[in-house]
Amino acid sequence: MAQAKALVVGGSGGIGNAISVALAQVGTESALIGRNREALAATAEECMAAGTNAFPIVCDISKISTIEAAVSKAIEKLGGLNILINCAGVSIDGKLHEADLDDIDTILDTNLRSHYYLARFALPEINRQPGGAVIKIGAVNHPRSGVNVYLAANRGVEGYAEALFEDVREFGTRVCTIKPGYVNTPLVRSDDLNSALMIQPEDISRTVLFVLSMPETACPTEIVILPQRSPYR
Repeated sequence: MAQAKALVVGGSGGIGNAISVALAQVGTESALIGRNREALAATAEECMAAGTNAFPIVCDISKISTIEAAVSKAIEKLGGLNILINCAGVSIDGKLHEADLDDIDTILDTNLRSHYYLARFALPEINRQPGGAVIKIGAVNHPRSGVNVYLAANRGVEGYAEALFEDVREFGTRVCTIKPGYVNTPLVRSDDLNSALMIQPEDISRTVLFVLSMPETACPTEIVILPQRSPYR
């Protein structure tokens, strides 16, 4: 494959930033999708400081109708596409019998439906040559009160990824779900957790590079990552 080209969804977040910079360090150009223009620009600057182009594209993937144009712009900017990595997601706690229906729709659109739309518009380009990949950064799922819709969306994505692999494996396209436990990002902050013992964003970026470096004869379809030591205080 010539120089690889990646679309990183959620590229301005803690994990997305680490993945984007890691890709830049190995020479992969990226288009970075997110809602925060300034944060995207900052990540793009880090990538370019590593010697590789990166293009920020402002898009809110909870607004499903905007996804096709964002993917098309990414392909145009990059001159092709080999890799789709989705780090984006939202979590709104609330017991189902008390939940706001708009919040439910936001979680389902962002954490589940967006995957179908992103893949639908990205895969025709990714499948053009072997060695491409679709990677989702998910989460270890532990049922507890208040995360019902979030959990349903996560498990739906896992099923989607399992079937998607069957759709695209003969093109040489990999599909992998990476499921980390607590990761040290601004979204995971608690007095009960020691951030130094949590999974670090760079640990996730190393895992992404591992998936992308696999030979064409093998595909890791699911990877679970847990903190080596308990992060609970």
